Amino acid sequence: MPNIEILSLSVNKISTLKPFSYCKKLTELYLRKNLIQDLSEIQPFSYCKKLTELYLRKNLIQDLSEIRYLQGLPNLKVLWLWENPCAEAPNYREAVLYALPNLVKLDNQAVTPEEKTQASKADLGKIRNKENEASKENVQRRERNPSPAIKEPPRINKVKNEPSSENRSNNVLCALLALIKELDDYSLEIVRKEIDRKLASR
Repeated sequence: MPNIEILSLSVNKISTLKPFSYCKKLTELYLRKNLIQDLSEIQPFSYCKKLTELYLRKNLIQDLSEIRYLQGLPNLKVLWLWENPCAEAPNYREAVLYALPNLVKLDNQAVTPEEKTQASKADLGKIRNKENEASKENVQRRERNPSPAIKEPPRINKVKNEPSSENRSNNVLCALLALIKELDDYSLEIVRKEIDRKLASR
């Protein structure tokens, strides 16, 4: 598993990522539609210096200021935060690009040179004040309407598909092969019996 480069954990009700922090060779991480509530959960992946793409769409991330937990990823180029509460904040794109100036795509939209220039000149204090105001408004709005309709961002470029089921199977196989090396004879026998049982049931 430490050698996995692409990891898809989408739609798994995941709320913590600490068990996966030792995947040092990760380049792409898919976490769409989980239960991640704040970006501090991403902090263990700050050691994954090769990570270039991070997909966090449809989680429960509230505080946009926690984008700082991604600043330890020097090669991060693609980020998707859309359909999180934090994405409703005023100056959302500006705040993200201010914190992560190396991004080339945010929420499936290419980052323009003009956006980068504007973000570099941003007043972070004003951005945070607007975020706090928006956060209070969002809470009040959700109390009135628990299930607000969420619109998709305008799609300029084709959405990159998550790894296919075949790729996911390959990831699992790589993880299994890596773990087998650590098992003793007794554990290997248990694995063999489980494989025999699985094959017999097909």
